[in-house]
Amino acid sequence: MDAKYNWLIDNGAVRLTLTAVAFALWIAMAVGLMELAAKL
Repeated sequence: MDAKYNWLIDNGAVRLTLTAVAFALWIAMAVGLMELAAKL
């Protein structure tokens, strides 16, 4: 990533949002895997 975007990552709210999105995707993936495993 370019250095001009450093302020974005340093921004607490932006980092919190990215973390929340990543966490939501991780949870969704885990639930999906559980559903798949339940069907097998």
